[in-house]
Amino acid sequence: MKKPLRLIWVLLALLMFFPLAGCQNDNVLQLGDPFTVTFVDKNGNVLDTFDCTVGEACDIVAPTLPADTNVMDTVYFVRWSLWESEWANIQEDTVIHPIYTYSNVAISIGGRDIVFYSVFIMTGIAVALTLAIREAKRIGVKPDDLIDGFLWIVPVAILGARLWYVVFEWNSFFYGNDVFASILRALGFSSGTLDFSSFGLAGLAIHGAFVTAVICAYFYTKKRKIDIFKVLDLVAVGFIIAQAFGRWGNFFNLEAHGPIVGGMTDGVANLSLEEQYNFLRYTLHLPEFIVNNMYLLRGANGLAVEPLTGYYHPTFFYESMANLVGFAIMLVLRRIKKVHFGELLSFYLIWYGTVRIFIELLRTDPLTFELFGITFKSAIVTSSLMIILGVLLSIFVRTKRKGQDYSTVPGFFECKKPSCEPTEDAS
Repeated sequence: MKKPLRLIWVLLALLMFFPLAGCQNDNVLQLGDPFTVTFVDKNGNVLDTFDCTVGEACDIVAPTLPADTNVMDTVYFVRWSLWESEWANIQEDTVIHPIYTYSNVAISIGGRDIVFYSVFIMTGIAVALTLAIREAKRIGVKPDDLIDGFLWIVPVAILGARLWYVVFEWNSFFYGNDVFASILRALGFSSGTLDFSSFGLAGLAIHGAFVTAVICAYFYTKKRKIDIFKVLDLVAVGFIIAQAFGRWGNFFNLEAHGPIVGGMTDGVANLSLEEQYNFLRYTLHLPEFIVNNMYLLRGANGLAVEPLTGYYHPTFFYESMANLVGFAIMLVLRRIKKVHFGELLSFYLIWYGTVRIFIELLRTDPLTFELFGITFKSAIVTSSLMIILGVLLSIFVRTKRKGQDYSTVPGFFECKKPSCEPTEDAS
């Protein structure tokens, strides 16, 4: 009985203390008190100070930032930490600092830059492989077979992603009379020579990677005598989570974005910079670090892509989040016993196809091609075909592969071991 009483007394004491503590604030400035507004650079060095008085107008002028020779193409000044419209409301000591975009370089080793684009792609691949190995044991695919296939299919799939991009940007790589130089540019040597310092796969198309991976998986599973539909389900789950990671590489590269927030009329933005920022930050409730990095300079990736300096829609983020939702759904689907092997791939084709069509309607830098005098967005055409193929695949596995579903493996919902353990034939 004593312990409950003591606990009650402690709670009462805390309830009494917190209101009193909240009332104690010796730092609140009164009318006529002085305060200072300080501008600093990114290293915290003071650029300028303004002595002001509470209740009186204060003439605050932003200083000129010193030239910084260390900034890169993807790093530039965005704004001050407080908008100019907020300066008149400052009534206490305040430090205002500059906000910059992020560098796309993750780390430099031996003078060679490793960019975030590569880091996120490799992270996505690693996560996909880890999850696939764990699931392979459950559905009866040998992890060694999975890893062997992974080691040669992934590099080929990356090459497929590159070649898919090159096909739709042909004139950017194949020009001049030197065919060998054009081939090298297509393979990633931007200088057109075997200079590895200029090597980099700046330009990949996920549709090319997926098509290549599926083709390779077909021949590999046929050779190893593995059920291709089981493997394709693993590939589908891996692809969607890898894509969720990979899109963050676009974030650091300041690419794969949508139109300017609020749109524009006759070449003029409909919203001010502050209104654009507030829409992303407070209407869509996007994290501030994402919003800051969506401030793009006019012509950063081509005048047709960024016609104005301002805040652009982060379509990379929209797609990444949609992929995460799709990934979560797929994890649930492969625990439902009535789902057939191959239907995770079917779901991926329909889900990602739909998401990508929506994203492509917003993106300002799509890959295109012309047919019969009509310009098509290649991703929309491909995604439409993916949706149709996904529907047909689901019909096929349900009509032609009866009994080949996730009820034949342990771990599905309602599974009560050992009654639902797979038979030798099922594995």
